[in-house]
Amino acid sequence: MNFFELDEVYKKLNRHYDSGAIFKNHIENSTIFPLTINFKKVKQKDIQSSYSQLLRDLQHAKNSSFTLIYKQHNYKSLGVQNLPIAVYIESLEEFLKIIIKKDEYILFVELYIRTTKLYPTLKQFFINRPMVILEYKYEWENFYKIVDFFLRNSSANIYIREISLESVDTKYIQKYKKIIDILISTITQNESLKSLSDFSFEKKYNLKYPLAQISFRVLDKKLKIANLTHLSIPINEFDSLNIECKKVFIVENKITFLSFFDVENSIVLFGSGYGISVLKNVKWLQRKEIYYWGDIDLDGFAILSQARGYFANIRSIFMDEKTIDMFKNSATSYKGSKEVVLTNLSEDEQLIYTRLQNEFYGINFRLEQEKLPFNYIKSEILNYE
Repeated sequence: MNFFELDEVYKKLNRHYDSGAIFKNHIENSTIFPLTINFKKVKQKDIQSSYSQLLRDLQHAKNSSFTLIYKQHNYKSLGVQNLPIAVYIESLEEFLKIIIKKDEYILFVELYIRTTKLYPTLKQFFINRPMVILEYKYEWENFYKIVDFFLRNSSANIYIREISLESVDTKYIQKYKKIIDILISTITQNESLKSLSDFSFEKKYNLKYPLAQISFRVLDKKLKIANLTHLSIPINEFDSLNIECKKVFIVENKITFLSFFDVENSIVLFGSGYGISVLKNVKWLQRKEIYYWGDIDLDGFAILSQARGYFANIRSIFMDEKTIDMFKNSATSYKGSKEVVLTNLSEDEQLIYTRLQNEFYGINFRLEQEKLPFNYIKSEILNYE
């Protein structure tokens, strides 16, 4: 056993430091010092069983850098013993010296003074999150430049790659998006981003970002674009095309998309699952006959419902009882979410979806697009004309 656990004292002191209390004290002109940390009470039975250990621990405590508080204990069989009961730390300076944090503390104070002079609204951030300040203690020179850039350029409309700041490369900005957003949001008193997904940083600060790509194929040679029939372009460019077609087929399977046959006055889009949401603002699609073909499974109908929320006139194909009856022997199984309520299905579609939820067709039933014979699909679609 250890009678005077100096290692525990060091841990407690470091916990005091990591709590940020001393930084808050500096800003608010208060103090936690003098600070006393108690040792565990020394019991007579422990002394009797380990007296030599007590002497070693006592000498070790006396030789430490700590100021000790002593108390006389009157034990029945051992008599009066003058033993340390606590460590006493008189001042912040002594505290920092013991845990070897003086330089870091001084750096925090310097950062606080300089930063709040530039951006007074960051004062509370320094109080509430001092360890975050120190986490990035060597980055602040660059942070000042980046924050200043965004505050001066609220509508930059450029890619991050185009930002030119001395000694700050654009990968650096990408790396520190989260803390940069927190700082700017605190300065401007706006809400910070909860997530950096889906280019939320770029959207918030009016920057350019890679737009979703739409892959489509022209199924009628009369509709070729610059003599091309297969294109993948950003959604904004697709929005501006306004292709003079009559029909638009949306399919979820890539091979089905690539092998889709010629259909007069038609194009086919690769829907890419739930990524179909990128099409929702393409206005010219509203004037087309839109056909959606997904797998007969829970996700297929969920995507169909999502798509119909964007295009009320969308029609599902090969997602009906006829298809199930003809090709159910080709079905496989998978697990989708059975608890979702869909609001944009027709009566017949809703019946199939409910049956899928209740495993009417089989456990975790799925009938995938590529399981349907190519010639059958071709003859059925060509009959739509």
